[in-house]
Amino acid sequence: QLCPPHQAAHWVLPHSPALARFYCSTQRGAARRLVLRMAPSVKRTICRRCCSLLLPGNGGCLRLRGG
Repeated sequence: QLCPPHQAAHWVLPHSPALARFYCSTQRGAARRLVLRMAPSVKRTICRRCCSLLLPGNGGCLRLRGG
């Protein structure tokens, strides 16, 4: 299972956002290396671009589309 790094990122986020980002990128790298699928609920809470946690009131990347 790949949930422990994600849970650790949630615990560490208020104190060290950089460490939380490291945990998320490590989880994503392990999933790619082992060719595993992450659960959709976990995948939706990680920014695809910067690997930060996407939580309400706590931003990740924001890209605006014209139109």
